[in-house]
Amino acid sequence: MCKSLVLVGLILLAAVTVVAQDDFPKVETAPAFMYIRTPISGQVRGQSFNQSFNCAGGGGTFAYNITSMFGLAADMGGCKIFGNTLGPVVGNTISGSQFTFLFGPRITFRSSSRFQPFFEVNFGGDHLSLSCNNAAACGNQSLGFTAFAMTAGGGFDIKLSKKFALRPIQAEYLYTRFGNDCPLAACTQNNSQNSFRMKSGIVIGWGGSAK
Repeated sequence: MCKSLVLVGLILLAAVTVVAQDDFPKVETAPAFMYIRTPISGQVRGQSFNQSFNCAGGGGTFAYNITSMFGLAADMGGCKIFGNTLGPVVGNTISGSQFTFLFGPRITFRSSSRFQPFFEVNFGGDHLSLSCNNAAACGNQSLGFTAFAMTAGGGFDIKLSKKFALRPIQAEYLYTRFGNDCPLAACTQNNSQNSFRMKSGIVIGWGGSAK
C-alpha cells in the first residue's frame, strides 16, 4: 500500500511538472535594435559645453526562465556613435562605438493576456571606443576603455503565438563609470555617466509552451 501511494505521488508530481513546464517558454532569445543617449558636459579652453552622445545599433538577449515569473538574462549589444560634435568650442567631431555586456535577474508578469510586462536589473561592463577627428584639438587620438555598467528598467511583450512575441519597447537607465582617465573632454569630466537605453525587437521562445 505504501509503495502504491509513493508511486501515485511520483506520477502526480511528474504530471504537475509537465503542466508547469507548458505554462511558459524555458528559453527566450530576443534580437533587437538598440539606441543609447548619453549626456556629456565639461570645459574646454575655459568654456563650458553640454551635449549628448548618440549611439545606434543592435544586439540580443538570451533568457533562461527558472519559473514563469523569475528568470536570468544575458544581454549583449553594440552600437555606432553618430552625429556628435563639441560645437564651436573646439569644432572637432567624435566618432566611435560602444559595446555592452550585461547579466542579471528578470521578473515577467505572465497571464492569459497577450500583454506581458517585465522588469530587470543587469550588471556587467561597457566597452567604449572613441576617435577624435581633429589634429589641432586632440591630435586625432583613438582611445578604448572598458568600465563597469548597470541597467535598470523594463518593457513589455505582445504575444503573437506560442513561439513568437513582439517587444515594442524596452526602456532602461544605463549607468557607467569610466572615470576621469580619458584625456578627451568628450569622455566627460565626471566619474560616472547616466544614459538612457532603448531596445525594440522580437522574442522567440523555446521549450515549455513554445514547443
